[in-house]
Amino acid sequence: MEMNKNVVGARCNVPLLEIKNCSLSFGGIKALTSFSASLHAGELLGVIGPNGAGKTTLFNIMTGVYPPDQGEVLLEENKIQKLLPYEINRLGVARTFQNIRLFQNLSVEENVWVAYHQHLKSSLMSATFRFKKALREEEKRKKEAEDLLKLFGLSDQKTSLAKNLSYGDQRRLEIVRALATEPKLLLLDEPAAGMNLTEKNELTTLIRRIQSEYHLAILLIEHDMGVVMNLCPRIIVMNYGEIIAEGNPQQIQTHPKVIEAYLGKKNVTTN
Repeated sequence: MEMNKNVVGARCNVPLLEIKNCSLSFGGIKALTSFSASLHAGELLGVIGPNGAGKTTLFNIMTGVYPPDQGEVLLEENKIQKLLPYEINRLGVARTFQNIRLFQNLSVEENVWVAYHQHLKSSLMSATFRFKKALREEEKRKKEAEDLLKLFGLSDQKTSLAKNLSYGDQRRLEIVRALATEPKLLLLDEPAAGMNLTEKNELTTLIRRIQSEYHLAILLIEHDMGVVMNLCPRIIVMNYGEIIAEGNPQQIQTHPKVIEAYLGKKNVTTN
């Protein structure tokens, strides 16, 4: 019996996500070099760095857009670095994009329904002929979509075309659509970009809430240092495709290599 308890405890300590020594080059340019990190279920990790540091390349490797030249990406101990993006999504990894990628000519609610589609269990015949099972499942998913839109303050605009939303609302809708795929791991690529201070504060509160309510692991790329420092208990700093620092917000703010990467070497003070 004791052995079973130890096994359960060991399993609980297994990271949800492991990135092991991943590297990727484009021609002679090293976009990522020997990158390693891990993330446990329910954990929130921030990744920051100057433009060109390799942050979005990291997301692209994790979601199957690019296979790494070397290294492994493991989700719940299963290798995923050779899978296609839709296969990785079905395993529980969802992402947003630095450049918004909504279905602009679909309504707000239709954008969310599309994301739910992969989880529908009714057969094509059942859906076509509107059998009761299909109708019940459809109503269930519509209710879930409505709840998500309400959480993000978008329910009043559910019939509006996505292209007619404000920039901040489009950002929020993209997060809603990612959540509708029912992920275990949510990758947010600069979700606060283009938002004003009020919108950023609201977004920070929402991210904390969805992390808690959905017990999500969240990996956040963000240029706004205020958002990252207020939101992420652990932060990785990248520069030129490599990790230059890792720690809590206080450690990161005072780390000489971080200051150098953002402000230049002449601004780094030494004792």
